[in-house]
Amino acid sequence: GPPGVGKSAVARRLIERLPETLLIDKDLTAGGFVLEAATLRGETADRAYAAPHYWQKLRPLEYAGPTALACANLVGRRQVLLVGGWGPELGVDHLWTELGARIAPAQLSVIHFDAPALENWRSRLAARGSRCDSPYFENLAQATGSLPVWQGATRVNNNAPLTTVLQRILDILGSLAQAENP
Repeated sequence: GPPGVGKSAVARRLIERLPETLLIDKDLTAGGFVLEAATLRGETADRAYAAPHYWQKLRPLEYAGPTALACANLVGRRQVLLVGGWGPELGVDHLWTELGARIAPAQLSVIHFDAPALENWRSRLAARGSRCDSPYFENLAQATGSLPVWQGATRVNNNAPLTTVLQRILDILGSLAQAENP
């Protein structure tokens, strides 16, 4: 899902409730790398993720490392939560089907957080210190709201308190586990 919709917050709560679960947060593993690369290129931090160099060169690397780490940690009954704000690649079917085939017999489950109501989303971004001024925020909302979502992803309405969203995710994970082991 887009930035500031609660992916990391829900994931941190999930690992408290799910035994044998590893959390890999893409922002924590790669965010510093992207910002440092922007600095080295003479770009400001607020432009780090908007530059063509990021989309063409850095973004594939930014996701490759955490994805490889997640795959390498699929051992035994361990669950791995890979949290990241996926972009246009979220709608690329072959990316997800190929990843699912590579990790088999482990199951790939993609959960997408839809953005909450605009003012709720803006206040979440502000609370975490992220940029939410106009017209920046409106442009972000429009750009991320129009991204395609893989048809195999489970979409979650995130316009609710954290405890409600957490319960929705636990219910989804329980349903997925039952479908895998009838």
